[in-house]
Amino acid sequence: MTYRGLPYFVAQRANSGSRHDPYASERHVLPDRVGGVRYSAEPHSPRRRVAPYPTSGTVAPAHAHDVPSPDDTPTLSEVEPLRILVAVMLMAVVALAAAFAGIGIAERFTGSVDEALAEGGVLQARSDDVVVHSTPSSAWEQGTVPQLYQVDPQWADRPYAESTLGAAGSAPLALAMTRIAVTGDRATGPVEVASFVQSAGFADEPDPTRLLTDGAVSLGLAARPVEASEQAVRRQINTGHPIICVVSGGAFGSHPCCIVITDIDRHGKLIVNDPGSIERTERHWTFDEVLSVSSNLWAYSTAQVQ
Repeated sequence: MTYRGLPYFVAQRANSGSRHDPYASERHVLPDRVGGVRYSAEPHSPRRRVAPYPTSGTVAPAHAHDVPSPDDTPTLSEVEPLRILVAVMLMAVVALAAAFAGIGIAERFTGSVDEALAEGGVLQARSDDVVVHSTPSSAWEQGTVPQLYQVDPQWADRPYAESTLGAAGSAPLALAMTRIAVTGDRATGPVEVASFVQSAGFADEPDPTRLLTDGAVSLGLAARPVEASEQAVRRQINTGHPIICVVSGGAFGSHPCCIVITDIDRHGKLIVNDPGSIERTERHWTFDEVLSVSSNLWAYSTAQVQ
């Protein structure tokens, strides 16, 4: 046989019966590391030795302290500002919704309590979905014309003439307001005046002239006709005499009704109490607006003062 171009003989040891390769002691050097495995150059050795593979940072296993713990919470600096703003706005919206809901509940509760108030509180009634407040009898006093409304539940359904005080009671309500202001009598209100008007036969007359003159005298008042002029009205108001006007037309409607002129404001407008409308009572009027639609006017005082 030849090896590297030279002949060589294979010898067999006598004691083993096997062949001996004279070149078997020669070691062939291979690369030290291939894929982390070192190979032996011994041709007849079935063993191989595994060399440790050097680790690198890219494949090194993570240490325990590098792995975030589930219990770790982000600091304020790590939270996005946009998320904070959205959370604050959401809380503000929820707070506003709760506030409005609370206001609605409070208003319903207050309305229920007001409806259940006994006499002596502020009396309420509804006319065209507007809450009407009549002046309570505890606040009636001489020199002040109270606000009394036909739709007040104390007397709204009380029969009057061929209808009710709520529908056709402007004249007795106006007379009751005027009498309270002149005399200060709290015992005679709209119900008592309406009862007197009914029993005296004034309620059946479509023209309220007799009621507002003769009827007023029977109730202890002195009625004095007033000219429908600004000067005449100012004279009576400035001396403390309320005036009842029978008006028809304009803002007061097509049907005749009675209102009470109570005062003149600092702008020179008339303050009136209209028993048929809280809106017209709360508004102040020019002299022309009232006097141009007035058919009759009377100023009132006590019967002893003429």
